[in-house]
Amino acid sequence: MEEEVTFLDQIQATIDTVGADKVNLTGENLQGKDLSKFELSKANLTRVNLQGGNLESIDLSEATLEWINLEEANLKEANLSGAKLFNANLRRAELEDCNLSEAYLGKANLRFANLKNADLSKVKLHYADLRDANFEDSDFTGIDLRWARYNSQTKWPAKDFDPSLTGAILYERE
Repeated sequence: MEEEVTFLDQIQATIDTVGADKVNLTGENLQGKDLSKFELSKANLTRVNLQGGNLESIDLSEATLEWINLEEANLKEANLSGAKLFNANLRRAELEDCNLSEAYLGKANLRFANLKNADLSKVKLHYADLRDANFEDSDFTGIDLRWARYNSQTKWPAKDFDPSLTGAILYERE
């Protein structure tokens, strides 16, 4: 009796055949799926729904993740360096120990996200929503916070760090 081939098996076979940079998953619904340790560097995941998915240790470096839904997703130790996450929904996402260096997160929703010990060096967070996010022990070297919104519940990497001095905006309203 043949084993049923899943969509995730098809994705892996395609990656193995043509390379991750040729994979286009635009608009796919992968809600709650386990893509942990997948190698999707430079892939196109525009408008993909990965809400609640397990993406621990996934490689999404230089991937296009615009308008992606990663709400409540597990991205612990994921590699998102150089990724484009414009208008991405990362609300309540687990991004502890994640590499986001040089990623673009313009207009991203990071409300209640855990970015503890994340590499955010040279990240652009223009107009991002950082309210209630946790950035404790994260690397902020060269980060661009212009027009990002934060509140008094946002946890920063250093005790005396003042985000308003970087162009971020205090926004206490719901």
